[in-house]
Amino acid sequence: MKDVTLIFIWWLLFGGSHILGSTIGVRTYVIGKIGNLGFKALYSLVALAIFMPLCLVYFSHKHGGHMLFSPSDTLQLFTHILMLAAFFVLFQGLVTPSPMTTQAELTGTFRPSAKGIQRVTRHPQNFAFALFGLSHLLVNPYVGDWIFFGGFIVYAVASAIHQDKRLAVTGPEQVKQFQADTSAMPFYAILTRKQRFALDEYNTYGMVAAIIIFILLRLYHPVIFGGFDF
Repeated sequence: MKDVTLIFIWWLLFGGSHILGSTIGVRTYVIGKIGNLGFKALYSLVALAIFMPLCLVYFSHKHGGHMLFSPSDTLQLFTHILMLAAFFVLFQGLVTPSPMTTQAELTGTFRPSAKGIQRVTRHPQNFAFALFGLSHLLVNPYVGDWIFFGGFIVYAVASAIHQDKRLAVTGPEQVKQFQADTSAMPFYAILTRKQRFALDEYNTYGMVAAIIIFILLRLYHPVIFGGFDF
């Protein structure tokens, strides 16, 4: 149980430092001292300095704790589907400029209207992290695995909520309009008819990249990461 506890503690450190560092008070103070670009660099370094040990601790103690269930072929199939979806969402988010990104903040270029995957959720990267975590929960049945991969889901949701609240107070009008026209919860804006799917807006290269990366990881995952046959 000590190994499982360590994974949990590192997740608390990562999530806590990430959210604390982006609170309005702390953020404003640090930016005032070292500038916006300096803050972004420091913020990223702190996140990396904690996330790397988190991963090292997990991979040194994989499948720790009690076994909760036995993975089935059906669960592995769902894992593959969810991981392909995660790559699709992630790459579409990366190639679709968002007014809520660091780049938009640094350059001062904000586009208030949603496009492509942003019509599904204004937090595509967070959605991809959540899909990644969920997919791996299905085929990693030990308590330690669930804490590690479940952490991606909790972090994705918590950081999206935190960012929305901060930008609702400090964001420019374009960002606030973007928030009003989109949804954090995937598909909610479409279900409420505030947005449409607009499949023609999706980036073809992003789709191809998602499929290629998925295939490569499907082939080499047992060699690189071991574990169950993802």
